[in-house]
Amino acid sequence: MAAASRRITRKQLRQPDKFQVFSDQTLEYFSAHRALVFAAAGAVIVFALAFWGWQSFKERQNVAASHDFTRALALYQADKYAEAIPAFENVQTYRWSRYAVLAHLYLANSYLATNQLDKALNAAERSVVATKPESLYRQIALVTLGETEEQMQRCKPAIEHFSEAQKIPSALGSRATLGKARCAEALGDSQTALQAYKDYLKDNPGSPLAVKVAALEAKSTSPTATK
Repeated sequence: MAAASRRITRKQLRQPDKFQVFSDQTLEYFSAHRALVFAAAGAVIVFALAFWGWQSFKERQNVAASHDFTRALALYQADKYAEAIPAFENVQTYRWSRYAVLAHLYLANSYLATNQLDKALNAAERSVVATKPESLYRQIALVTLGETEEQMQRCKPAIEHFSEAQKIPSALGSRATLGKARCAEALGDSQTALQAYKDYLKDNPGSPLAVKVAALEAKSTSPTATK
């Protein structure tokens, strides 16, 4: 049996059409605020064009930086550090490129290799600032900074940076631990050095540094050390 059709009441027929009302209200608003509507539309268009232009600019920078970085990296890997330095410095000029961060790291190590410690320190500090927290690049930057400070006999800040690098679960954890151990030993902090060497041996059980750990343990338990 067919369902009875729903009748439309006179009251419903007298009610205005919602779509028509909305259209009329929109038209009235547009007429009253025409300048504002055009200004808003123009702002949206300008923003869209600016965003597109910015993205295009960054992409052009990345393409150009990648070519220069590849050339600089080839020099670095060939141990031509003096030639690699200006090449990496050129990559740094592409400030908005992701390769600029890598250039800081390689530049610091190039300066280290050529014994330009002040410049290496500056480049390493810049790389720490430029890298994301908890990332491999941040860990590399911290280790590089710590090793630079170690060579400059600034072991106290070096230990801080090695310790920070240790906390990042990434590839250079053992290298950071070993750097911390060396610096603590250089400062005469045998307990910190011993613990750091022990931490290193946990990840590298076959290391010959086990002999050093035994020597430090014997030193810490000797009658002279306990006085």
